[in-house]
Amino acid sequence: MKQPHLLCTARDINKHCIIVGKTERVLEVVKQLENSRKVSDNRGYLVYNGDYNRLPITVCSTGIGGPSAAIVIEELINCGAKVIIRVGSGGVLDKKINTGDLIISTGVCKEEKATTAYVPEGFACVPDFDVTNSLINSAINSGHKFFYGITMCTDAFYALSHHKQMIEWSKKGVIGSEMESSMLFTITQLRGVKAGLIFYAGLNIMKKQTHKDILRQASQRAEGERNAIKVALNAFKKLEEVN
Repeated sequence: MKQPHLLCTARDINKHCIIVGKTERVLEVVKQLENSRKVSDNRGYLVYNGDYNRLPITVCSTGIGGPSAAIVIEELINCGAKVIIRVGSGGVLDKKINTGDLIISTGVCKEEKATTAYVPEGFACVPDFDVTNSLINSAINSGHKFFYGITMCTDAFYALSHHKQMIEWSKKGVIGSEMESSMLFTITQLRGVKAGLIFYAGLNIMKKQTHKDILRQASQRAEGERNAIKVALNAFKKLEEVN
């Protein structure tokens, strides 16, 4: 059955999927693939297929935030996705982390409400161990600077409460913040699918950086994006080798 938003069927979606926020990042992933082809482009959801070292990969954009990501995750799973890695960008809550460094999440503090449509607020929001381990090993092999630890997920980027939340969580050892991981880890846990998260470091609120710094960080962000994509793709290969 064709999915109503992605306009895909089971014939269109591979077992291994990368989800990203913006459509431009889909095209950055595609640069790393062979035999790439566009599958669909509807309502901001851009889907491509390609091969990475002979491993079939699907890449799809989600837009920003949990509700939009939920549509993509559900429909990818409906079409046969078994392993989903989110590759994105996020805020930084640790002074040791610089813009462009890589962050791998080992668990998420839920500062959003969309997932309560699926589970109670106290539901443990964690990635799959095997996927996370493969991301960490891939990052080690890459030689790029990376960190792993607990992150947080929000649904109100510009709200004053978001900034306060980040400050408070940083005091408890939380190292990063983004907007889609809670939904990814929740739905995949419920559906029996493996998932992981890697993102490159953006604004560091502990260094008093603000939204005005985003444009100044263009080169570091671009490099971090490329590195995160490569680490995720190689993590898929590591998973296949183990299995």
